[in-house]
Amino acid sequence: MQESNNTSYENDEISLKELIQSIWDERKLISFITVVVVLISAVYTFFVATPVYEATSELMIETPKDVLTRFGTYTFPSENINDYIQYIYSNDVVDKVIRLNQMDITRAGFKKMISVNFDPKDETNLFSVIISTDEPKLAKSINDDLINQYLNSIRITYKKNALENFITSYEVSIDNLEQAIKQQESILKETKVLMDTVKPIYTLQKALFADPKSAAAYADQLNLDLASLSEHVMTEEYVNGNYFSLESQYLEKESDLINTKEALSQKKNFYEELLTERSLINQAISENTPEKILNGRMDVLSQNISIISRAYEPERAISPKKALNLAIGVVLGVILGVFLGLFKSYWAKN
Repeated sequence: MQESNNTSYENDEISLKELIQSIWDERKLISFITVVVVLISAVYTFFVATPVYEATSELMIETPKDVLTRFGTYTFPSENINDYIQYIYSNDVVDKVIRLNQMDITRAGFKKMISVNFDPKDETNLFSVIISTDEPKLAKSINDDLINQYLNSIRITYKKNALENFITSYEVSIDNLEQAIKQQESILKETKVLMDTVKPIYTLQKALFADPKSAAAYADQLNLDLASLSEHVMTEEYVNGNYFSLESQYLEKESDLINTKEALSQKKNFYEELLTERSLINQAISENTPEKILNGRMDVLSQNISIISRAYEPERAISPKKALNLAIGVVLGVILGVFLGLFKSYWAKN
């Protein structure tokens, strides 16, 4: 048993020596292969591979909440910050940047140039926008244009959304107020007709002798015999409570009608302002003058996104990584050279 183990050890030692000897014998081939692979890596790195430059800008975003405007309160459709960040990939923004820079590229191709880094766990709500391209000046220019178009476009979009929401709401409110006015006028008319059938004061006559106290006072005043008043009558006027109750209701309904008409007038004035604003937006879009749209009126998203730092022109390309590529070339060359050297040695011996 001991002899068998010694024999195995000696065989392993001989195999390792042969392996190392084979590598040493083929050192020229291995060196040649390594040099060739490194040269190929260098040619690719320095002459073939397209350099990539990155321009990065940093922005801050706050969670959109209800915004109070002179037309009412606008509620955003989402409180997820990432929904508003991802708007930078929207076709509207991408198309504008492509046209602005006169780029011959598809939407999908341009979107691949954009990278957005955002960590939802970061309480500062900072996110960065990165543009990758083969020219440093172009990277900065595109980044600046992308940020500008993104901010303008998202503000315009949500301004239009708020505008349309308010217009729809006001149309419903105006219709409801007009229906309420018709009902109130109808009720007033019916109440007036009913009031005309009721007298505010009614007169009652009764025998004076039926009221002993009044009869005694009347006889004393005229120096008459109380017995002689049996044929006299007494006239009294009474206030009709039903009439004045109707009158109170009428005045209350009339006051409500006045208030409703005032509310309707105010709603119509705001509604006309909204229609005018929508007309101005459509005109600015047709004239390609977005700066006229962001006029400060109902700009519901203006305070939620701000630029922390603009992109700067990159001085160095991020790829290809020259040193890394050459190092990889050396490693691959050695591995390939050793493999070919051992294969050659094996083939020669067999």
